Amino acid sequence: MIYREEEREILPLCQDRNMAVVPWSPLAGGRCAHPWGTVTARNQVDDVSPLVWGATDTQDKVVIDNLEKVAREHGCTMAQESLAWMLSKPYITAPIVGTTSVRHVEEAVSALDIHLAEDEIQALEAPYRPHRKTEAY
Repeated sequence: MIYREEEREILPLCQDRNMAVVPWSPLAGGRCAHPWGTVTARNQVDDVSPLVWGATDTQDKVVIDNLEKVAREHGCTMAQESLAWMLSKPYITAPIVGTTSVRHVEEAVSALDIHLAEDEIQALEAPYRPHRKTEAY
């Protein structure tokens, strides 16, 4: 949810050509699973994710804060809501979800049962702004 630049060209092409899309790190190294600024065991030792996702990008904070609000309104976790959003896209085949516990696996699988209405999808997508291209991406 915090980096969607491929939606403009690559993903429509994949959909048009019936190509499988397997997103890597759909929860952005846990950023889409917790409120902004949450310290976890993973992000205390993860030196790679900040290089990929950025460490303090305020435009991502707006997206994460919105995700937290919408997930709360729907009575699900941020990870479930984020994965349900991704799975609502017809071009997504199977996201690669990194987990550190059985609970995370169960949470990810439960997202398959969440079906978002178009207005819910739009509410999740509304705060996203295109990212400036950097070498990390």
